[in-house]
Amino acid sequence: MKLIIVTQKVDKEDENLGAFYYWFVMLSSRVEKLVIIADSVGETEFPANVEICELGKKKGYGSLHRLFRLWEFFWKHYGNSDAIFFHQIPEYAIAAAPFLFLRKKTTALWYAHKSVTNRLKLAEKLVDYVFTSSEAGFRLPSKKVFYVGQAINTALFKPGAVNMFGERMLRLVTIGRIAPVKNYEIIINACAILKDTWKEPWRLSVVGGPIFPRDHEYFSALKKLVHDKGLTHVVEFLGSKPYSAVPEILREHDFFLNVSATGSLDKAVFEAMACGLTVLTANEAYRSILPPRYFLEHTSPDFLAGRIKALAGDARPNAELRSIVLERHSLEKTVDRIFQILTEEKYALRKRMPSGST
Repeated sequence: MKLIIVTQKVDKEDENLGAFYYWFVMLSSRVEKLVIIADSVGETEFPANVEICELGKKKGYGSLHRLFRLWEFFWKHYGNSDAIFFHQIPEYAIAAAPFLFLRKKTTALWYAHKSVTNRLKLAEKLVDYVFTSSEAGFRLPSKKVFYVGQAINTALFKPGAVNMFGERMLRLVTIGRIAPVKNYEIIINACAILKDTWKEPWRLSVVGGPIFPRDHEYFSALKKLVHDKGLTHVVEFLGSKPYSAVPEILREHDFFLNVSATGSLDKAVFEAMACGLTVLTANEAYRSILPPRYFLEHTSPDFLAGRIKALAGDARPNAELRSIVLERHSLEKTVDRIFQILTEEKYALRKRMPSGST
């Protein structure tokens, strides 16, 4: 099989998109030829059957210039391909529409976000299949959707040394972009409650950094809140970290906190679960996935602080939570499912059947 992937970025160290690098590596082991067309390219290490085509965002190329480069790469590779996989950005499928109409190939879109835009609606009509992590990740009604899990690299994200509560302090961590939608002020205010009401030793690490101007303003407000609450000795902002550093950071902690309001499956929660951490999340997408005690029905600081105290004695590593990832959301199972659908005739037949056929 010869596969084309169109994606935002290929970079094993990118703090936001580094996880997808391992998707591409695993897919490359299942195909004869893999062509990756990416807006930008960072650190990579692919086998010989992978060709990377860069659209030039890092070089400062404008949208129109990058569109022409996309068409140039499609002109070169599309005719010899068997399938096209558009990764996360519906606009890529729309941009490639002239080629999709010219000659029919198997096409698929990966999309995992709560947002439903007009561009997503158009992209869904252009492709044969839509892959997503769960029902929360694709909210547009469609018969093309396959739920394939979140693709967590469980060989990379795995438990480390056990930290027995009582011998050392409880180590709390949260990882993600510093942005208002992440609701970090709830976590910090919960920490203030722990400081005043709990005698057990603990620390919180915040991993991630701001990107947009509003994020920087929010970050400044968070640091002021930490200072005003007298938490500077127990709350540490570690800044942005390369993706390769995240597994070890997780293994150095016991608890992962997530009060994000994104409504989509945040892979950072699954990565923490894969490392055997106890997780607490208010993300609605996890309500049906986690045992009830790990889901925060309320996002108040009081409720979060109380749940941390209640679960402080959980076994380390948390085998129950890791097993959820292994069984339903591992990288290998997700990639195998995607590859199966892209290649098996029984799925290809669906797109050739007239409307109403059975």
